Amino acid sequence: MAEPASKRPHTKRTFCGQHPTNYSNWQGSTPRIASVLTPFNDENMRLAAQIGITDVVYYDMDTMPSSGAELKQLRERCESFGLRLSAVEGGPPMDLVVQGKPGRDEQIQHYIKCIEAMGEAGIPVLCYNFMPWSFRVGRTSYEVPIRGGALSSEWRWEHFDDTIRTEEGETTHDDMWASLEYFLKAVIPAAEKAGVYLACHPDDPPFPKVRGLARILTSPKAFERMLQLVDSPHNGLTFCQGCFSEMGVHIPDTIRRVGHRAHFVHFRDVKGTAEDGFVETWQDEGQTDMKAALEAWKEIGFNGIIRPDHVPLLPGLEGGHATEEKARGYFSGKASGYTMLGRIFAVGYMRGLWDAVFGRASGSAEAQRL
Repeated sequence: MAEPASKRPHTKRTFCGQHPTNYSNWQGSTPRIASVLTPFNDENMRLAAQIGITDVVYYDMDTMPSSGAELKQLRERCESFGLRLSAVEGGPPMDLVVQGKPGRDEQIQHYIKCIEAMGEAGIPVLCYNFMPWSFRVGRTSYEVPIRGGALSSEWRWEHFDDTIRTEEGETTHDDMWASLEYFLKAVIPAAEKAGVYLACHPDDPPFPKVRGLARILTSPKAFERMLQLVDSPHNGLTFCQGCFSEMGVHIPDTIRRVGHRAHFVHFRDVKGTAEDGFVETWQDEGQTDMKAALEAWKEIGFNGIIRPDHVPLLPGLEGGHATEEKARGYFSGKASGYTMLGRIFAVGYMRGLWDAVFGRASGSAEAQRL
């Protein structure tokens, strides 16, 4: 569980950054509710608009369109339903970049090309992670019963074989930090020029090593170090409230600590920690005070996008995973977190919080829609 307030350190911010941010497609003062669409089709765009989503996140853990023309087509398709296309999540391949392998410079050049294409298309946020490709997001089950028999995912060390090694063998934290610095120094100037904000996602689970693979973005202190590597507002983070909750930190305080450089928020929660084990929950029943978290985002002036992220599976009403083409990157088990029905509840819960924290005049879907 999170530390009590009396024991939490209060540190002075050591990096630049201030919200609100002048995004290319939004200059308002409030955050907006976004969502991935699995699958990315007209039916789900219509559903998103109906339930009060205003912004879309293009999601693919392995690749993305690399031309401005392709991205403009996607943006215009969203706009035909009254939705903004505000982020790409996953982004271009960067497995060689993360491990500092031969070929990383070619991947970086392709990455810069994609950043430039996003700038041309007016899509302001690119979310990525910096985990070794041979073991990224980890769970030990995707079919754990939670409220009412809904299925969710969990992480339990006692159910995980950490003696296995991938083809990467053992990797070091120093090498990972060197690779991250090399990457950021190469791409952030291009992001600044294109008006695109990079948003690095925490490691999940946020544990220093898994199967011999070093993981470096596992604490607020690590993110402060990452933000200082290239001290630019365009070098930012995806503040996954679920991952930070897995770290065992106090979410509202951590928002005040590093949220000034967040450009994207994942609004999910867990019970437990990465060290002791955790289960993912519905957005309204985890260990975080979600209203206090949203009030912290308001306090620092955040006006980016917030999406509900992982949601439980509703057996009997939907099958495992997404329908039609799968949300790429999550193939194990039944409750991938990327089915659509659970998002209807999550967005409704979030809309109620927006009304309570921001008021109907500025926080409603009507006030924030395209």
